[in-house]
Amino acid sequence: MSLVCPQCGSDKIRSGTLHGHDGVHHMLLHKPLRCRKCHHRFWVFSPFKPLLLLVTVGALVGVTAWLALDQHASMPAAQAPASVPHARAAQGDVEAQLQLGMRYAEGDGVIQNDKEAAKWLALAAKQGLTEAEYQYGLALLRGRGVVQDYKAAFSWIEKPAHRGYARAQYSLGELYRYGTGTAPDKARAYLWFNLAAAQGVDVAAKARDNLVWQLKPEQIAAMQEEARRMSHAMSSSASPPTQAAPADTP
Repeated sequence: MSLVCPQCGSDKIRSGTLHGHDGVHHMLLHKPLRCRKCHHRFWVFSPFKPLLLLVTVGALVGVTAWLALDQHASMPAAQAPASVPHARAAQGDVEAQLQLGMRYAEGDGVIQNDKEAAKWLALAAKQGLTEAEYQYGLALLRGRGVVQDYKAAFSWIEKPAHRGYARAQYSLGELYRYGTGTAPDKARAYLWFNLAAAQGVDVAAKARDNLVWQLKPEQIAAMQEEARRMSHAMSSSASPPTQAAPADTP
């Protein structure tokens, strides 16, 4: 079909040039023409432009996807996103069990789930991992993911406290102070606060000093002597406890 100028009707038509002010709609779907006789510039629909646009976009998407896959395949293992260690934990890896339990507790890379957190922390705690014992004790104390059980919580928190874990020592002092899971004993609370404070736990130092006025001088002297004995025994025992990311203490 021949083209004629809509202005003068001449069929002397040639291709026009694109201008910066031409709209996107024109540039994507039409092509410019110009009349050789009256120099009128006009647009006609070009069926090939939409097709060319689709092909170009498809090619760009394909290239982008290919580059992304290629980059992922060539990424060193150390740079690959860390996966949740379900497999290692399921095989009994105690460090993986602790890590998995903490991730579920905090919603780190997984959907937060107190029940799953308690399950993995319990498995690690039963293998004697200090941080896991403490975290599982806190879960029992708060009733998060497990039935709240003060007596069991006391038992689990006591284990790492006796191995010199400062945060567990402070928590154990709080349990003795308020009689949670055990009989109230402010002298024993003073003892554990004193041990935790010696390791730099500020809140333990404040709690210890607040108890001074509630104890007799002979009680304080006896607990200070006991703290010295225990501190010496702990410092000469096994290696320091494994610790995960800090968590709130009761």
